[in-house]
Amino acid sequence: MMNLTIRAILYAICGVISALLGWSISQILWLDIGGNFVQFLPKNINIPPYLILFMVITPFITSGMIIAEVFLSNPTRYQANWRVISRTSLKRVFIIGAFLGLQLTGLNWLLLASNWPGVLVRIISWMEIGAFAGLAESVSWSWRSIDGKGSQVTQRIVRSTLCGAGAGLLAAILSEGVNQALGQYRDVFGFLLFGALLGWALCFAAIPSYRVALRAGHGFEAVKPKTRRPTTVIGTQANLTTTPTQILNPTLNNSSLKFIPDGNYRNIEEGLSIQLPTYTKTPLIIGSGNNVDIYIPHLSQECVALEVNFGTVEISCLAEGFVQIQNGFLSASKKETLRHNQIITLYHEDNQDKFYRFVFYDRLLDPQA
Repeated sequence: MMNLTIRAILYAICGVISALLGWSISQILWLDIGGNFVQFLPKNINIPPYLILFMVITPFITSGMIIAEVFLSNPTRYQANWRVISRTSLKRVFIIGAFLGLQLTGLNWLLLASNWPGVLVRIISWMEIGAFAGLAESVSWSWRSIDGKGSQVTQRIVRSTLCGAGAGLLAAILSEGVNQALGQYRDVFGFLLFGALLGWALCFAAIPSYRVALRAGHGFEAVKPKTRRPTTVIGTQANLTTTPTQILNPTLNNSSLKFIPDGNYRNIEEGLSIQLPTYTKTPLIIGSGNNVDIYIPHLSQECVALEVNFGTVEISCLAEGFVQIQNGFLSASKKETLRHNQIITLYHEDNQDKFYRFVFYDRLLDPQA
């Protein structure tokens, strides 16, 4: 819950900053620069202030939401985030946002000329800005995310667009409600409120449906199954034969576990993530036994246990001396709560020079994990 609160606050701050920055630049363009050109226009031509306002505020809010989504989706990869922002669709989104702002300006002009109430026109405009910001944020996410395909994309686009439009509607209604009291500060308050509500709404629209995952690392390189030849007694003691027994690849034996972004994999391989359930009634066992939930050869029959309780994961060691969290071994009598980005190392039972590694991810903090 604390992670969710922090995420929502950061989204809201990004929304406020982008909205106020866009509003400030529009005021500079209109008052300081536009004022010098208005005097050269015919007196019968009246350019409304929102001609500049909508053209600037729309791309700034939209770009701010995309930047927030990129950085909060990958909070530990700052340089990669800057590369994503500089090389992908942000410039196109900014330009499209400016064109949408121009269309909103034309729509406002037509509606006001048709004697539509000014309040209704402003509410419609704010809803359209919010909807476009949500649409652009969700489409940008679908181009980059490993989850960005199939029905998840449609659900995310619809959810973000509706949340954006709802934020615009609520901000416009609240702003109009205090219109008279604020006077000349109405626009500042309105866009500050709009940015905060939009950021908050898109934060909840962007929350992944699952919270925690294990990403397979070292030791899970794809290899062909090997065989061993244990001695099996058939018939009399004198008649001894050897029967080859296959050592299976690491795999999942529990229907509540699945690979993400999809479940089309049979075995655990390096780089794949395993989605953990929201809640477990009994611990999830990792080991090489027949009744474990995550089968990994060469480990102890029951090596480690995981208990999941709505995003909180506790790990217990079942084979002392073979389980390591970060740089310290976990004792058999101790439980430890896993934190985002921690490394779990599981050593081979017969050779401690070899091991498997998982990275624990809180996908609320890092949905790309």
